[in-house]
Amino acid sequence: ALVLVTYALLIEAWRRLLQGWGGRLAFWDGARIWTVSNLARYVPGTLWSVGAMSVLADDAGVPPTAAAGAAIFNTLLNLAAGFIVLSGTGADYIARLAPGVPYPRAFGAVIGIAGAVALPLCLPTLTGVAARLLRREPPSAPPLRTFVAALLSNLIAWGIYGVAFGCFSRALFPAAGATWLGYVAVFTGSYLTGFLALLAPGGLFVREAAMVYALTRTGMATPADAAVLAVASRLWLTVLELAPGLAFLAAGAVRAPRPRRSVS
Repeated sequence: ALVLVTYALLIEAWRRLLQGWGGRLAFWDGARIWTVSNLARYVPGTLWSVGAMSVLADDAGVPPTAAAGAAIFNTLLNLAAGFIVLSGTGADYIARLAPGVPYPRAFGAVIGIAGAVALPLCLPTLTGVAARLLRREPPSAPPLRTFVAALLSNLIAWGIYGVAFGCFSRALFPAAGATWLGYVAVFTGSYLTGFLALLAPGGLFVREAAMVYALTRTGMATPADAAVLAVASRLWLTVLELAPGLAFLAAGAVRAPRPRRSVS
């Protein structure tokens, strides 16, 4: 349930950015496009889902440049928000994992905040590039308040993701003594690591390796428990990532009109 709440937040953030670029979608239409295109994340390469989202949005009457721009910027905002959350929740864990990094909290915060601030400044250039690639007129830039709302949605989503991971961990290992902030930090750090591994479909193996390393290095779990938790959470998240998109595809197939048979 918590993971589905994060999906709703991310979908709404994308819809708000899309609206700022002149595209309008009802929430359930946006949810269908977002979850179906999310299936492409398991193809090697991070931007396949962005391309799928542009095609589906174009079919729904939304300018593909606006759909691609909103998807790319929501992804970049999500990364920036992840580093901000990691810096706020995992300073102690960053210090244990990388003892040589000075001021780990400030280090992560600077990366995240600098990325979030730089996005609006890079907006005209990036939208121009997207427009040239898609051979469309570049849309007008959305207002700054739209970016702020989307950034806040992504910050909240990362926190809920981490709490969901903590609930899952405590369900498997009730005796685990890790704090909620620790769960948020480990999940966020390992997820970001997997996301940045562009050639790994869905961050497969990379995210699990980072999670096992973080859990064991920080003393949150034994190596065996960490391996079980990493694999089990991957399987459960995969189900939650695939199920909504497949459900929308199945619903569309059911609603599709059947061809009439010719009467001889």
